[in-house]
Amino acid sequence: MKRVYFLNDKDRKDFFDKVKVSKVSWKKLANFLNTNRAMIDSYRKGNLSIPFEKFSLLMSLIKDEDKNQFNNKVGEKESNWGQIIGGKKAYKINKDKFDEGRKKGSRASKDSVKYNFDVNLPLSKGLCEFIGAIIGDGFTNKYKNFYQTQITGDKKLDLEYYQKVLKPICEDLFKITPKITEKDNVIRLNIYSKRLFEMLTKRFKIPAGKKCYSVVIPEEILKSEEKFINSTLRGMFDTDGGIGLDKRKAYKKPYIRVNYTSASHDLIEQIHNILESYSINHSVHKKNDAPAQQIQINGEKNVRLFLRKIGFSNERHLNKVKHLL
Repeated sequence: MKRVYFLNDKDRKDFFDKVKVSKVSWKKLANFLNTNRAMIDSYRKGNLSIPFEKFSLLMSLIKDEDKNQFNNKVGEKESNWGQIIGGKKAYKINKDKFDEGRKKGSRASKDSVKYNFDVNLPLSKGLCEFIGAIIGDGFTNKYKNFYQTQITGDKKLDLEYYQKVLKPICEDLFKITPKITEKDNVIRLNIYSKRLFEMLTKRFKIPAGKKCYSVVIPEEILKSEEKFINSTLRGMFDTDGGIGLDKRKAYKKPYIRVNYTSASHDLIEQIHNILESYSINHSVHKKNDAPAQQIQINGEKNVRLFLRKIGFSNERHLNKVKHLL
C-alpha cells in the first residue's frame, strides 16, 4: 500500500483544517480512521506519511470542490521506501543474484495476472445488479493516481446483502475481493481498481464524484434485454429504495408502499417509463421542498407485480414483503 505526504506544511494544515470540520473533534476523526489520536497528530504534523486507504477516507470528508486543489499538492511513496534504499545498496553487492531473482519473479507475474478483468465483459444479471447498486448508493472517483469505487449502506440492515450478494458478484466478475468495513452505523464496500473506474465512467457513463443530480441508467442497459433492466432496477431499489407500512386506523391492515427517491429527475423519469411499460401503477411527486423526486408504488396489488417483475435481493426489504411472496 502506497503512502501519501504533503509537499509543504501550509497545504497539509489547510487539508486537515477542512477535514476536521466534518468530524468536529480529532478524537472522532481518529475513530473514523480506526486509529488513535497520537497517530492523527503525526499525520497532521508531517511526522508520518499517510497510508493511501486512510488518505482516501480523509478525502471523502471534504467538499467536492475542495478535493481537486489537494490532488496536486501531495506526493506518493512506497510503504517500504526505507527497505528500497537498503535494497539498492545490497543490489550493488549481489547484482548477479538479484538479476536472476528478478527474471524468475517476472516470469511468475506473467503467469498470475490479477484484477485484469475485461471491461467489455458481456452484460449479466450480476453485472447489472452491481451497476444498479452503484447508481443507488455508490460512487467512483479518481484522486491523482488513486482509483476508488465505494458503496455505502446501513451497518445493521445491509451487512448480509453486502457479504452474500455484492461481494460474490465482485469476486466472480472482476476477480476482486472488495474490502468491507464497518464504522459506527455505516458499512462500506470499497474496491480500488483503475479498470473498474474506467468501466463505470467510460463504458457505462456513470459520472465520477458527485452524481446525485445527473446519474441515469446506462443507455447500453436500457437497450438490452428486459432481464438486465430488471436486475439494474433491483440493485437500485436494494440499496436506495424503501418500503413503508402505513398502520393508520384508516386501513384494515398495514398499507404497503415501495419507493425510490433521487435528485436526478432524468433517473426518476427512466424508472417511471419502465414501470409504466410493465403496467405497474405508481405515482411521482416531489420530496418535500428538496429538489429530489420520489417514485411510489402503492398497495399490495402493485407491489406484488413489482416483486414479480423486479423484486429484491436485500434481506432488509425481503423481510418486509415476505407475506406477499
